[in-house]
Amino acid sequence: MDIIGATWGLTDRGRAFIENSVEVTFRVPGVILLELWWIKRDLDISEVTQQIIDQNPLPGYLDLMQITEFIHRRNLDHTAATVLSYSVLLLCAMLLLLPMAKLMRIYLHGLCLSLFALAHYMSTQYIQHEKTAEPVLVLDDFVKMERHGFHFVAQMMLSVVQCFLLGMESAVGRVLLAVFTIPIIARMCGCPPDKLIVAHNIACSLAMLLICVYVLYNVPDLIQSVKQGCKRLRSLLAVRGVGFGFVVLWRRLRLAQLLCTFFVLMFSLKCYAMFVKDYDSVGEAFISAVAATTCSPFSLLALALTVSYISQLIAHLTQILIGADSSQHTTNGNEGMAEAFTLVFLCVQAGVLGMGSDQKIFMLKLVLFVVLSALLQSLYEVLEPHLITVGVMTTTRLSQHIRCLSLAAVLLVFPVAISYALLNLLPANLWLLMILSSCIMTSVRTVQTVAIYVLSVIETRYEEPYECFDDLTFMCRLLTLGAELLLSLSVVVYGGYVSLFHDQWSIFSILVLLFNSYFNVYRRIIAGIQSIRARRDASIKIKGLRSAAMEELKDGRDVCAICFGEFTFSALITPCRHVFHGFCLKKWLFVRPVCPLCYTDLNQSDGPESKEESAELEQQG
Repeated sequence: MDIIGATWGLTDRGRAFIENSVEVTFRVPGVILLELWWIKRDLDISEVTQQIIDQNPLPGYLDLMQITEFIHRRNLDHTAATVLSYSVLLLCAMLLLLPMAKLMRIYLHGLCLSLFALAHYMSTQYIQHEKTAEPVLVLDDFVKMERHGFHFVAQMMLSVVQCFLLGMESAVGRVLLAVFTIPIIARMCGCPPDKLIVAHNIACSLAMLLICVYVLYNVPDLIQSVKQGCKRLRSLLAVRGVGFGFVVLWRRLRLAQLLCTFFVLMFSLKCYAMFVKDYDSVGEAFISAVAATTCSPFSLLALALTVSYISQLIAHLTQILIGADSSQHTTNGNEGMAEAFTLVFLCVQAGVLGMGSDQKIFMLKLVLFVVLSALLQSLYEVLEPHLITVGVMTTTRLSQHIRCLSLAAVLLVFPVAISYALLNLLPANLWLLMILSSCIMTSVRTVQTVAIYVLSVIETRYEEPYECFDDLTFMCRLLTLGAELLLSLSVVVYGGYVSLFHDQWSIFSILVLLFNSYFNVYRRIIAGIQSIRARRDASIKIKGLRSAAMEELKDGRDVCAICFGEFTFSALITPCRHVFHGFCLKKWLFVRPVCPLCYTDLNQSDGPESKEESAELEQQG
């Protein structure tokens, strides 16, 4: 549906953004109703008290005393209350699933219903004023008609607005929209004030009849739209599968933006209520608002998505701050997913939704600490390639170096601070050790990256390449791999110890230990062995190559095809007759054992020159 037809001058992107924002705004009430229904789904309507309402996610924004009195003054049947309760689910489904055109119609009908309520209120006020007037009405003067005419014109204006919003074409329907003019006409016809309530009751009855007829007339069209939507969804699931169909539905309904908007709205209202109560600490008010807002699986998912968007925003701002190229760090829309999954996993594992207020606040503090550590790991993934690139480049400004090193200092200090805080908050167990190992790994990797950056800066200051720098870089990476391996082994050993000797095991903890043993221990050991073996093979291959004489280098006047530098000192000749710097070729062979120019496999090359060189090496040995 074209919601904003009068947006001249806007680009297609701006227009789409406004339409998406309007659609998300119109669907948010559906999520709010679903949240409130979930929280109070098992509550008997006769048990509603002011204390229960005060514990709602929406205290402080509405004066709900009148709602409590309304519930207690009516003898609502339990069956009727159940029907009304589940009708909320139907309304939620309509607000969340209907197309935008149908959704706009629902909101227009809701607005018209509000205008009906306003007309009812104006009618009751008119009757109350007439009870204090003279019993006999004589309209012999225009002035005496002013008050009656004012109420009559007001009722007519409300009817005209309702006709416009509903697009009603029936003449009978347009007349019936003005049913609350009946008490005014009856009074002007000489009806006593004490009998006007009868006319008002007749008007209310006609209004209810009109609403009933209108609903029964339009509901079949709405049901048909729902049936068509179900058929399209069933066809999508049949053709594409359940997983792809869910993804399409998720994106089409913009559920991520919708849940995030819902959580921000509820959290903002809760924060306002907290600050009205004069909280001494902003941090306590913040975490209390988060705990009070997270009351159902929907709000928990909304919190996770909000954390994901915030993490993604922080990652993008960090890229801008340090001047990183977006191509160095993939921006495929999945940033922040690690933080979201971490939050949901920890909350479900700890049973946050079933906790009391104080326990929930304490557990959410711990969860947010863990999410912060995951965010720091994501920031490290942004920093690492850019810092190494900055160290190699000689044209980078000093301010960019300072910004990158400042971020590295943050990534070095903050994980240590988080580890210290968690040590003071939690007792020693497997989960604490896993969190601490993750934080320490971030700091260790940051130290490795800074060390490689320093080596790269020093190397660029040398006029001639120095082969030792590559060995130092490899040692830094190898030491970091060893530290990560030790941390992972400590987690596995401690987890196995408490599982065997302290009977603190579960199926989930065993799965986590197996996962950690394979991905963090076994694969790191294999990676370290492969790296050492590749360097050893490259060193052996380099020693087996013939060095080029200075006369050959001067006669050829060639340059190294790897670094494009001149051959001012010794160079090596491959079996395929290509010449390279020894240290450049060594770096290349660490990655791939082929010639950089012709991609000949140097492990299988067995030319005459290599045979002679091998014989010479054997004789020297």
